[in-house]
Amino acid sequence: MICTACGKVNIDGSAFCEQCGARLQAQPAVVPGAAAPGPPPAAPGVLPAAFTPPPAAPVAPGASALIASLSMGEKVAGAGAVAGLIGFFLPWRTGAVGAAQVSVSGLDLAKTLGTVYLIPLVSIAAAGIVYTSSKAPAGKKLIFAGFLMLLGAFGGPGDLSGLLFVSSIQSVAGFGMWLSSLGLTAVMAGGLMTIMEFSKRVY
Repeated sequence: MICTACGKVNIDGSAFCEQCGARLQAQPAVVPGAAAPGPPPAAPGVLPAAFTPPPAAPVAPGASALIASLSMGEKVAGAGAVAGLIGFFLPWRTGAVGAAQVSVSGLDLAKTLGTVYLIPLVSIAAAGIVYTSSKAPAGKKLIFAGFLMLLGAFGGPGDLSGLLFVSSIQSVAGFGMWLSSLGLTAVMAGGLMTIMEFSKRVY
């Protein structure tokens, strides 16, 4: 037996160490070739829970949610603003020059006549007003409707009247000019629809 206090090898069965006198404790016999006992197995712990990703942040409302939040007048004005902007890049004037067919877009025309740039600017401003109006309380929607009527009156009804009733304009007008004129007219009509809706309310 080996003394745990001083390390002296004592005779098996001794109660005390021959060298230091420390009390000896019985030790298990080691069988040659057998592996020494290892540490006891760890108690089974609780398995970690499966990883759960944090909840995703709410997705910003898409175009469908925005359209659903608009009144009918705001939808008409918003569609008109988009149409006015798209029409600016489409052919405004078409005609033959010699043997070639020439098509001039609103952008091409604006390079020589700068005031035509007001068409896309008015369309963008109208789209911004429609978006702001969709978030505004009911009391302020009437103010935004007035701005929409003012913006739509710029070029919309006047150009559309020329396209409908002046044959010389009809003969050279392209699809882009029709679309821009209809778009700005729709912006004005959308503002008017909102004002009419307010006029029907009982306060």
